[in-house]
Amino acid sequence: MGLKLTWGNLLTFLITVWVTYTCALRTCQPDDFHYEFTECDTSGGRWRVSVPATNTCEGGNPRPPRRTQGCSVSCDPGWYFNVGELECAPCPNGTYSLGGGVRYDSWQVLPTGFTAYTEVFRSAFFFKGRRHGDLNCSEYGWQTKGDVIASKGGPCAAFLMYTVKLVKPGAVTYVYQYTDEDIIFEFEAQDEECQIITEREGAKWPPLTPEGQWKKRTLTLDPGVYVLHWKTIGIEVHGPSRPVLIKSVHISGVAHSSECSPCPEGTFSGPAASECQECQENTYSPRRSSTCEMCNSVTEYAPKRSGKCLPRPPCTSSDYYEVDSACNEKNQTYAVYKWVEPMVCRQSLEGSVSLPPSGKMKPCPPCNAGMHYIPGQGCMFCPRNHFGDGVSPCQACPPNTAPNYGYQYQWWTTLPPNMASTCMSYDDVGCSSPYGWQEAGDHIHTRRGNVDDAYLVLSLKVWGFRGREGFVGGRLMEVGRISFTFELSCTSDCQFVFMEASSKNDAKPLQVWTGSQPRQFYSYLITRNDSYSFSWSFQKVPWEESSIKPRGSLRLFETDVAKIFNINVSNTVEGGASSCLPCFQPHPVTPSPQQAQAAAGCIPCPAGHYIEKNSTECTPCPPNTVVTDPLPYGPESCLPCGPGLVAPDHLSCGAQCHLKVGNYTYDLTNISSPRSLTAGTLFTSSGTKFYHVFNISICGNTTVNCSNNISYSLDGEPASNTVISRVCRFTLVPGVEGVIEGGHTGKLATQSVSLGDHLVGYSTNTTLMNISVIDEFINPYPAVSPDLHFFYTAPQSTRACPSGRATTLTLRCDPEQPGSGKVVLPTQCPDGTCDGCNFHFLWSSAYACRQCAYEDLTTVHGECVQGFQKVHYITPSHCRHEHAKEGRLVPCSVRLSFLVEVIVLSAVCVALLPCLLLFCLWKKNQRLEYKYMKLVAKESSKDGMMELPPAESCALDDGEEEEVQFSKQPPRGLLGKFKQHKVVATEGRGLLMDSHAPLTLTSKDQLT
Repeated sequence: MGLKLTWGNLLTFLITVWVTYTCALRTCQPDDFHYEFTECDTSGGRWRVSVPATNTCEGGNPRPPRRTQGCSVSCDPGWYFNVGELECAPCPNGTYSLGGGVRYDSWQVLPTGFTAYTEVFRSAFFFKGRRHGDLNCSEYGWQTKGDVIASKGGPCAAFLMYTVKLVKPGAVTYVYQYTDEDIIFEFEAQDEECQIITEREGAKWPPLTPEGQWKKRTLTLDPGVYVLHWKTIGIEVHGPSRPVLIKSVHISGVAHSSECSPCPEGTFSGPAASECQECQENTYSPRRSSTCEMCNSVTEYAPKRSGKCLPRPPCTSSDYYEVDSACNEKNQTYAVYKWVEPMVCRQSLEGSVSLPPSGKMKPCPPCNAGMHYIPGQGCMFCPRNHFGDGVSPCQACPPNTAPNYGYQYQWWTTLPPNMASTCMSYDDVGCSSPYGWQEAGDHIHTRRGNVDDAYLVLSLKVWGFRGREGFVGGRLMEVGRISFTFELSCTSDCQFVFMEASSKNDAKPLQVWTGSQPRQFYSYLITRNDSYSFSWSFQKVPWEESSIKPRGSLRLFETDVAKIFNINVSNTVEGGASSCLPCFQPHPVTPSPQQAQAAAGCIPCPAGHYIEKNSTECTPCPPNTVVTDPLPYGPESCLPCGPGLVAPDHLSCGAQCHLKVGNYTYDLTNISSPRSLTAGTLFTSSGTKFYHVFNISICGNTTVNCSNNISYSLDGEPASNTVISRVCRFTLVPGVEGVIEGGHTGKLATQSVSLGDHLVGYSTNTTLMNISVIDEFINPYPAVSPDLHFFYTAPQSTRACPSGRATTLTLRCDPEQPGSGKVVLPTQCPDGTCDGCNFHFLWSSAYACRQCAYEDLTTVHGECVQGFQKVHYITPSHCRHEHAKEGRLVPCSVRLSFLVEVIVLSAVCVALLPCLLLFCLWKKNQRLEYKYMKLVAKESSKDGMMELPPAESCALDDGEEEEVQFSKQPPRGLLGKFKQHKVVATEGRGLLMDSHAPLTLTSKDQLT
């Protein structure tokens, strides 16, 4: 049977041949192979083998395998491991090698080996977006910014990880900038057994750095595999945070490097170099250069570390500035114009401007108030106990007056003695001068010639204030005040920050302005007496917008400028005085040597007194008032304490533990000790738990403290890891260790904050000075013993709480809670706060009940034993009495209670009343009978009747009948008979009783 050829079969055959031909791999050539090493075997060696690239070729003649002795080979810095010769060789020109190390200092993209990710907290503590699942954590993670990698904290946890294997002892070194204490910044090295390396104290918790400055941290490591973690967590998430920046990471002790790294542009190196050198100004170098090339000095310029030269533009008025010359011996000056350094413009170009000629001689501006001019030295502060207006020489204060010291700067010919200026940049090459501000007569402004992202900082040192800090009437007292007038002129989103740092607290921003700002006045109240450093920082381009590789120039916003016209600080202990204040004058007596020596100063009034304005004598203030002014004039200086608070020393207001509210008395002595409360456990999305701990004090002079066991201190300044207040809170992270006293480690305690520096007052009302108790803790049925509410405030402003923080503590009487009772948080806000600024606590205890009054108690007397009996007092549930349970012994008493006595007396009276009535009737009957007998005897004597002889017989004779007649029925009762019956004569021998006639006996009738 013959083969039938068709067009379809032919097409199929051709396609099959084409696919077979094209899919077949070519034969490998010698250049297609590269060397790789096998894993270390049990004999302690490994093989070097030649392998081609995947899916490029097959077959060929690879070089034979070669065995090496030892699994770890490391070369010195400047050398690399030549895998062909299996030995170390020097790096050629234009390259460098760290030997057994790696360095990462370019962050255009995330380098190979690094991993970055974020987590979101699942907690009721955070309020913006976290409850609704709409929070995007990508903007809060580690972000590459060219020269740096940055993390700005925020409501997410950001992690940067790198895994490395060390073949010999080495170290990890990183350069960072960390200026925001609202961010937790943590570094740790985890070994292959998942153990955290904490060899060196402070290595886990990098300290804060001053604004714009870099710090280097190094942790030594033993050979092994490590996972390096850099982690940031933002706690205060209600305002923008200043980012944590990492500039470079250097790891030594790793395996050999098989090749040298090329030097980046703007740098160069010679043979066997371990690092590349920077090119200086007006020089440049491309990538992998061994030298720097010069630019054309006439037509071109180049900043430090440039990869190419830039053309010089024509000079404009923005390229020079005016400054007054130093005052000469005649106190005269003149205007001088100078080019901005480094000078990058070209004067020979068409349209270029030249420097204006110097100005004419003019008088120097006067010195500032409190200062005077000294030839050759300039303006200096007046001597102690002197004052001056800045124009005339200083004068001594009159007797019985004191200088009113302060800083009053409005003329800027030179920087005052307690001020300084500086310029700082990320790469240390962006500042044309170490000074960031320039004096200009009636103002001081930022210097030009610096890169756009440089920090231009002006600082002022204040050694202390004369006022005494305090809290009265719900507000902090003023110990001093700083104010200034400024102006911003910007074409970019420039940033102007006013910051404060003290010996007890790290630097923190007080106010931030962005973009152009018209001339305006700003004042800040100082309430804590301490030494301070105030700073003004200006940055043309914030870090989010800065690019490390400029678009043609590093100075795109050269004309952006900040100006400060005047700075005033009042009530200081140093400085200059523009006036003297009158003092208290004691009664005229012979002054002591000390008083005579202080004649030019002030003799202070005793505590709790003020100075009468007319007589300048000391007058006592009313009770429970506080005086904080060092020279209190007038009764308005006596400031009343809050509701219920007392001030026995007139220095500070406080609450005693024995309180009287209205008609009720409370004794809180048994619960006056500080109380600690742990809130519910919170978790991150990865399962890491943390919680907050609260410390509370209610009465007396007791305070509480919350301490961190990680260091946030600035170099050279005391650490401020403890917060002392009435109510405070800190964050505890179990399972994560922090350094505590003695160098030991324990649970991480951080982010200590004050929730109540001062007790505003206490009351049974639920609102006091705009501080309200949460509705959940308001008792809807007020008991006989009402709740007692304590109101605290921490008035220091923060980004999260511009008005400060406030706390309410509700004391509730609960007999079922013995001892110190229990403290609970609101169920609707399980972390104590619903907005992050107002905190609420409910303290239930039997000791929170009011004291019982005598009428509240029920008294029970026990059995009398040996002349004594025990008296027990039964208290109702709404109050408490100190002798209610144990009772007390008293001498025996037979006296009954008043109620019993009344009942017994009433019963006796009721029983005696009938007897008394019967006796009275009997006595009256006896008197009537006596009167009756007397009446009978009297009537008989009147009628001349003889006295009747005694009866011989009372019976009738035989045959005689009794004849007695009654006129009517005799009345009842003995008395009625006496009054109504009469004896009359009748016929016969008998007697007839007539009720209307008296009884009469005659001689004719005989009574027998």
